[in-house]
Amino acid sequence: MKTRNLLGGTALALAMSMTAWSAHAQNDDSSDDADELRQSQIVVTGTRSADRTALETAVPVDVFPVSELTETGRTELNQILAATVPSFNFNQTSISDGTDIIRPATLRGLAPDQTLVLLNSKRRHSSSLVNINGTVGRGSSAVDLNSIPTAAIGSVQVLRDGASAQYGSDAIAGVINVLLKEESSGGGVNARYGAFVTDIKGQGRDRVDGETLQISGWKGFALGDSGFLTISGEYKDRNPSNRAGLDPRQQYITPGGVADPRERTFNRSIVPPARRA
Repeated sequence: MKTRNLLGGTALALAMSMTAWSAHAQNDDSSDDADELRQSQIVVTGTRSADRTALETAVPVDVFPVSELTETGRTELNQILAATVPSFNFNQTSISDGTDIIRPATLRGLAPDQTLVLLNSKRRHSSSLVNINGTVGRGSSAVDLNSIPTAAIGSVQVLRDGASAQYGSDAIAGVINVLLKEESSGGGVNARYGAFVTDIKGQGRDRVDGETLQISGWKGFALGDSGFLTISGEYKDRNPSNRAGLDPRQQYITPGGVADPRERTFNRSIVPPARRA
């Protein structure tokens, strides 16, 4: 009887010892996991926080006011951004179908449709033109930035890094946010004219073509105590330009060797309407 009680007491003590050891090991594992969590760094790749300033953001954001944009002297928004925004490229292609008119622009060397364009923080629709003929962004359909009048722009914000975590795959190259004027008073009118002047050596005359006329303006009106209405518009007319060299060969052959008067002009390849057959 005494032997059985002794064995029973020994087994009970051994079981209690194993339970205490298991609990101790579990506490050690929990403390190790807590230390690992405290030492690890959590990086947030996307956020929808609206109260973050440009100094607090983790990506480069450039803000260009209208005063800085007008100092460039450019007449198109694509040209203005190319002169002010780093890594923004605007290629003026020629003989490329509709791309001559709706010219694509790229950010950080990626495709034109991989740059998200916002107008007052709202998505701007893309054009229906698909870039072809080996142009920049072949096969893509991007936003026509030049369709936004420069007179209506108040400032431009450019995020020069990928923002696909927040905006989607169309913001892989970055985001361009165009903010319009919000004026309740004042206004302005601007007119610009330019042309290409080419000196023809050895002939004592110049060649002028590619004349461009641009007229833009805006006006602000007050609506009630805190409302506003800003109206802006732009007119632009651009003539064609030929940058090819002149052909000195005889273009018009007349019977009897009589010189054709059109041979004495620099644009002798152009037939006057009255003499067209």
